[in-house]
Order: sequence, then C-alpha cells, then structure tokens
Amino acid sequence: MQVKSAAATDVRQQMRQVRQAQRSQPSLAAVSSGIAVPLRGSSLDLALDVLGDWWTQRILRESFLGTRNFDVFHRHLAIPRQTLSDRLKRLDRHGVLVPEDGAWRLTPRGLALYPWALMIWRWTSRFAGSGGPRHPARLVHADCGRVTRPLLACAACRREVAPGDVEARADPAAASVRLAASHPRNDRRWSADRHVMGAAVARHNVAFVTADRWAHLILGAVLLGGRSFDAMQRAIGIASNILSQRLKLLVDAGFLDKTRSTDDARRFVYRLTAPGRDVFALTILLVQWAERWLAPRRTPLVLRSHRPCGRPLVAVVTCSACGEELLPRRVSFDRLPEPATQAC
Repeated sequence: MQVKSAAATDVRQQMRQVRQAQRSQPSLAAVSSGIAVPLRGSSLDLALDVLGDWWTQRILRESFLGTRNFDVFHRHLAIPRQTLSDRLKRLDRHGVLVPEDGAWRLTPRGLALYPWALMIWRWTSRFAGSGGPRHPARLVHADCGRVTRPLLACAACRREVAPGDVEARADPAAASVRLAASHPRNDRRWSADRHVMGAAVARHNVAFVTADRWAHLILGAVLLGGRSFDAMQRAIGIASNILSQRLKLLVDAGFLDKTRSTDDARRFVYRLTAPGRDVFALTILLVQWAERWLAPRRTPLVLRSHRPCGRPLVAVVTCSACGEELLPRRVSFDRLPEPATQAC
C-alpha cells in the first residue's frame, strides 16, 4: 500500500508540473512560426552525442541481433577494423557496451535502447521493403507466442501514441539554464557514411536521420512546430549552409515536404511525410533514454502529456497481438543468413 501511495504521489506531482507548464507556455504542437524550446542542449542533442554516428548505430543493431565477437562484427558490417575498434571503445566509455570474457555485451544502459531498436525495425519493415539480409523478416513475442508488430504506446493507458496525441510544454527555467550551458556547433561533417547520404539510398534507410545529428534535429524541430527555415535555425543553432544542405536531402529522400508559404511566397514551409512522422517514435524513445541514463538529475526541457488520457507521457513499446510491453530477450526472430559478401 505504501508503494502504491508513493507512486500515486509521484504521478500527481508530474501532473501538477504539466498543468503549471500548460498555464505558462503555449502548446508546442500549435507553434507554426517558431519553437518554444531550443533543441541545442536538449535531451535529444545529448543522446546524439553518444549515438549520432552511422557505424555506432549499425554496431548496436548487430548487438541486438546477438553479435558479440569483434571478428563477427567486422564480417557482418564490412567495417574497417580500426573504425570498429574506435566505435566499440567509445560505446564502452559511454557505458553502452562492455568487453567481457572476449565478447562485447550490452550493459543495462545499452539494453535500455531495445525499444528504440524495435521501432527502427518497424520503420525499416514499413518503408524499406526487405531491409536487407540482416533485417529479421518477422518478430515473435515469447509471452503470447504470436507474430508481433511493435507499437509505441502510453505506459499509463496502453493506447498507441501518434505525434498529434502528445501535448508538449516547455519548462522555461530549464530551457534558459540549458541554453546558457550549451555551446554552438559548427560541425559540417556527415555523421553517416557519405554513400548513404544520397537521397536514393536515404529514402530506404532511417539511419540517414537517426545517425546524423543535424538531420535528426531538423526533423525534431519540424515535429515541434518549427516549419520555416528561420525557426529551425534558431532552434538548432545550425549554420545556414548546413541547414540548406540537410533540408534538400530530407526533401529529396522523402522525409519532408516543401511548399511555398501562403503568407509569404518568398518563403517555404516544411512538413513531415509518413516516413518522417514515423521517426517521431525513435525521437521520443531516444529522449526518454537520455533523460533516464545520461542526465537523470537534469530537469527535462519539455514536459510531455498524452492527450487521450491526460497523464504524463512515458512511452513504451508494446506487442500488437497482446498489448504487453516488449522486453529484451522476450522477442525472437528468424535465424539470419551470414552475409555472402563483404557488403551488408
């Protein structure tokens, strides 16, 4: 009874925070000319410091598929050995993977990325066809024994969550402190390999967004209502030439639509397409992961609530067949073939 009482008190405190923020800030979902929260220094930005890299995300994919051995990583990914060594050491420094008895194993912090990995599988299955030889054709939930399609759901009411279901409100005090503590970036490099940055390939590879800091932050800005060039630039703190470059690629790859503004024909408005909207699940799960594992004592920039139930939003990934949460080691997949060539 005491545990339930403490949990209820915690939820009530979160709801009071949400209501206070609602009274003091406009809804981010309603903002069209700008963004109430800067993304520079945000939890998403913090997560991308760790995971915003093409090879890093491919190594994590292989880890969730069961790969543990250095040589097997090298064979499956066709990755240069020095690059693989550097990325594994970096993941070790961040506490995501750890070397143990000659194998690279996911830590609790790394396993906490499992919901994010499941939603990458869903995006790839929906928009990228077969997804390649290392993409499982189907997932089976061990608890119910049925084929499953991962769903993003609210932990409180278990309803599926779409971008329009989320009420996001800024915490003005946290935003001002975070922005003051963050530093502008002039990073021009691609964090994905250049071969995947072409629009034709990127159209079928969500890592084009999730592994590139600027591309992911741009979609995050559009998701929060920043649909103009100027609004995105203010929110992200990105150089205009880099923003122009990434916007062109996101439009050409089908993640964004670009139309002329009805208010000013000289300006353009950017909106998410279906593949772009599905990145929402990856974004919110990365944000939650960063809040839990990278900065647990830091006040979130944004307080999120689930419109249909009115509760503070904690997103979980559930089974489409039984509605229960999909947990590591409780989901199986068909055995994957070994790559026939060095290409993956």
